[in-house]
Amino acid sequence: MEQLITVKAMRERYGCSNPTARKYLRQCTPHMENPLTAPAWAVQEWEESRTVIPVSKRTEIYSRKQPGRVIVPRCW
Repeated sequence: MEQLITVKAMRERYGCSNPTARKYLRQCTPHMENPLTAPAWAVQEWEESRTVIPVSKRTEIYSRKQPGRVIVPRCW
């Protein structure tokens, strides 16, 4: 049987209130109502979709690109 994450588990995991935990669970696709639960893999995918690259890594990625000459075509 697939592991299901409940409102209580989300509340404990993120240290938030019941309404916020319910909101987070409803953002997971798919989720089930009565009782409100979501599969563990859906919660993990939701977490990964909210993950962003840290600013230091982001600047490192952009700094690798060497700017070159840009040619803009002109239509006469």
